Amino acid sequence: MVGGGRLLSQGEVESEIMRLSEVLEEETHRHADLCELEAESEIAFKKRHDTLTIHEANRDALQERKVLAAERSARVNLASADEFAVMRINQARRTASKETLVSVRQQIDALRTLAANIRSQT
Repeated sequence: MVGGGRLLSQGEVESEIMRLSEVLEEETHRHADLCELEAESEIAFKKRHDTLTIHEANRDALQERKVLAAERSARVNLASADEFAVMRINQARRTASKETLVSVRQQIDALRTLAANIRSQT
């Protein structure tokens, strides 16, 4: 039933399945782009983090300083915080996109069930 108590016709259900199939295809492409963006931002973060780790270790060695690993790690984490934030934001976007894909697929499955029920009643 739709608003006003009217039953959906077989054609309306099939049209909605087609519309959602197009949404699913678009979202699948968007999800692929977000996965790529997430991977690129993770690479950038790890490269920056590892470069800073080496730099900090070398600097401490040159200054003949005994530094706790936690202190060195904290300096590196602070210096690479922007890259880390970008990576986490991109992870969140990818996760949200994946949830959208799941939701659209579930809607299509529900409409297929509805279409089968309508067919069996006619």
